[in-house]
Amino acid sequence: MLLRAFAKINLDLRVLGRRDDGYHELKTIFQAIDWCDEILLEPAAGFEFSAPGTPEDETNLVVRAVRAYERLARITVNVRIHVIKNIPTGRGLGGGSADAAVTFIGLQRLYKRSLPFDEIPQVLRDLGSDVPFFALGGRAAGHGRGDQVYKLDDAADYWVLLVDPGVMIPTAEAYSWLTVPDKSNNIEGFCAETASMCDSDVWTNDFEAPVFARYPELARIKEELLNLGAYRASLSGSGSGMLGQFQMVSDAIRAGSALAGRFRVKVTKPLPRWEYFQRIVEE
Repeated sequence: MLLRAFAKINLDLRVLGRRDDGYHELKTIFQAIDWCDEILLEPAAGFEFSAPGTPEDETNLVVRAVRAYERLARITVNVRIHVIKNIPTGRGLGGGSADAAVTFIGLQRLYKRSLPFDEIPQVLRDLGSDVPFFALGGRAAGHGRGDQVYKLDDAADYWVLLVDPGVMIPTAEAYSWLTVPDKSNNIEGFCAETASMCDSDVWTNDFEAPVFARYPELARIKEELLNLGAYRASLSGSGSGMLGQFQMVSDAIRAGSALAGRFRVKVTKPLPRWEYFQRIVEE
């Protein structure tokens, strides 16, 4: 079985404030995109796992997803899993979370167990805040820690140019930079906004200010994307990946060519929900 774990971008990301449990309250718009890790999953005599370039132990999100499935299904999983990483880590693209969610989906396709449906969302949340989105795909709104997700209407009438600046920003570190009080980063400031999050004219990313302050080259990439014809450019997630949105694929390719000598670039497209699930599993 071949599983495709597609990346995501955040079209909008607002940090409302710190919660009592230590996490941050978020509102975000997720969008699945056509760039994926590949996961080969097949029956075996026992559990075998390999993922070159990542930890190959119990800390890996894929292994954690296997253990979570075992507990929920009350079985021992005997599979061989090999992960081919294409999505760079620490770029705000959700590759590890996608791998976990898709592994869980693949195991259910393989074992076809009768799972307690009402417990699955919490199992996915326990794996990571972004993981529930990858069980939904397409475009979705995220609330809470970003782990409460709701379907939004798909819109796939644009192209995305991703720019990898070669900087890895651990998520926890990025959140630690949000400690300075600021109207854009607290509940009071968010509630003062009257525009709808679904209005693309007001989409923003509250991580840009603290991340750009520490990595000013990312701000320069954003400006360059806009100068190269993107109608919108932003940081994805907590970074460091930058994205530009283009109306025409030819414009995205042209901009990518202009940046390719200095950065890793990827021209891709948003994935509507129907296509996401059509391509996620190949048996």
